[in-house]
Amino acid sequence: MIRNASLDTSFWNIAGRVGLVPYLFSYFRVFYCEAVEREIVATDPTQTPLIYPQAMLFQVLREDGRLHHQEPEKPLSLFGAGEAHAIALAHEQSWLLLINDARPLRFAQDLGITCVAVPDFVVFLYSQQRLTLTAVQGCLNRLTTTTSPALIEQAEKLVLQLAQTRGDIS
Repeated sequence: MIRNASLDTSFWNIAGRVGLVPYLFSYFRVFYCEAVEREIVATDPTQTPLIYPQAMLFQVLREDGRLHHQEPEKPLSLFGAGEAHAIALAHEQSWLLLINDARPLRFAQDLGITCVAVPDFVVFLYSQQRLTLTAVQGCLNRLTTTTSPALIEQAEKLVLQLAQTRGDIS
């Protein structure tokens, strides 16, 4: 079942860095707000020809119809513009929130929003047998410089439990 999800910049950028963006569309119909798009596509083409890889990927997937634009009716005034809009959209529509910043994630959870951080998505992909244990460990290791240690630790515990249950490790 594909679920609607509101996208935050933090999730997109970090998932892009570890190669997980292509997996999103098997599980989510991904919606973005203009504020999130501005943060992802952070370079002005009239000022520089430079386009960051995560920005180019966003543009390609938006153009091919895998990313959907929708604005919240009442954006929040907390955090950055991208987080404020993404959280508001998820809350208004009762959608999942794809977010990787720990403070806004906790705030959204307190509002009753189901949140998916990049480490959560890594665990999910492992549970669905879409990633090997080695790939999962590599992803989680690469997240250590950009993601809350608590989110990574929680993911590592879940992966360990799954791996033991499956017999991937003894």
